[in-house]
Amino acid sequence: MLMNIINASDILKHYAEQERNFQNLNLSRVDLKGGDLNGIDFSHANLNSADFSYTNLSNSNLIWTDLNRANLIEANLTQACLLYSSLFWAHLKSATLVNANLSNALLNHANLTSACLKGANLTEASLEGACLIQATLTRANLFKANLKQTDFTRANLDEANLRQTNWEGAILSQASLRRVDLEESQFHETILNKADLTEADLVKADLRYADLTEAILSKVALELANLVGADLSRATLKRASLFQADLQGAVLHDTNLVEADLRHTNFKDTQLMGADFSGSRVKGACFTDAKGLTYQQKQWLLVNGALNIPA
Repeated sequence: MLMNIINASDILKHYAEQERNFQNLNLSRVDLKGGDLNGIDFSHANLNSADFSYTNLSNSNLIWTDLNRANLIEANLTQACLLYSSLFWAHLKSATLVNANLSNALLNHANLTSACLKGANLTEASLEGACLIQATLTRANLFKANLKQTDFTRANLDEANLRQTNWEGAILSQASLRRVDLEESQFHETILNKADLTEADLVKADLRYADLTEAILSKVALELANLVGADLSRATLKRASLFQADLQGAVLHDTNLVEADLRHTNFKDTQLMGADFSGSRVKGACFTDAKGLTYQQKQWLLVNGALNIPA
C-alpha cells in the first residue's frame, strides 16, 4: 500500500491515520513544509531536495536516509535518529537537533548556521566544509568526527567530546570550547583566534601553524602538544601545562605564560618579545636561538633551570 505513496498529500493522509512507517520510499523533492510528523519513519527513503522547513520531525527515524540538499531550515529534529544519513549541502539553518543521533552521518557542506545540537551524537560524522557559525553544540559527542574546513565562528562547544577530531583548516574564531576534550585532535593551520579554550584537554594535539592569537588558554592541558610555527601572540596561557610541548618557531609576542608549566618545553627559534613567564616552571625548557628575551628574563630562566639561553 505504501509503495503507492508518491506525494505529500498521500503521506499526510496516511500519517493522520496513524501510519508511521514510510521506509524505502522515493520522495525526491516532496514538499512537507511546516508539517507535524513527530515519530515518522523515513529510514532508507530518498528525500533528496525535499522541503521540511519548519517541520516537526522530532523522534523521527531517518537511518540511511538521503537528505542531500534537503531544506530543513528551522526544522525540529529533537531526538531524531539520523544514523548514516546523507545530508550533503542540506539547509539546516536554525534547526533544532537536541540529543539527535547523527553518528556516521554525512553533513559535508551543510548549512547549520545557528543550529542547536546540544547533546547530539556526531561520532565519526563528516562535516567537511560545513557552516556552523553561531551553532550550539554544548556537551555534544563528536568523537573522531571529520571537521576539515568547517566554519565554527562564534559557535559554542563547551564540554563537548572532541577527542581525535580533525579540524585541519577549520575556522573557530571567537568560538567557546571551555572544558572540551580535544586529546590527540588535529588542528593543522586552524584558525582559533580569540577562541576560549579554558580548561580544555589538548594533550598530544597537533596545532602546527595554528592561529591562536588572543586565544584564552587558561589552565589548558597541552602536554606533548605540537605547536610548531603556531601564532600565540597576546594569548593567555595562565596556569596552562605545556610539559614537553614543541613550540619550535612559534610566535609568542605579549603572550601570558604566568604560572604555566613549561618544563622540558621546546622554545627553539621562538619569538618571545613581551612574553610573561612570571611564576612559571621552566626546568629543562630549551630556548635555543629564541628571540625577544630581555636580559632580566634570560637571567631568571637560567636560575630556574632553563637550557640553552641565548647570549
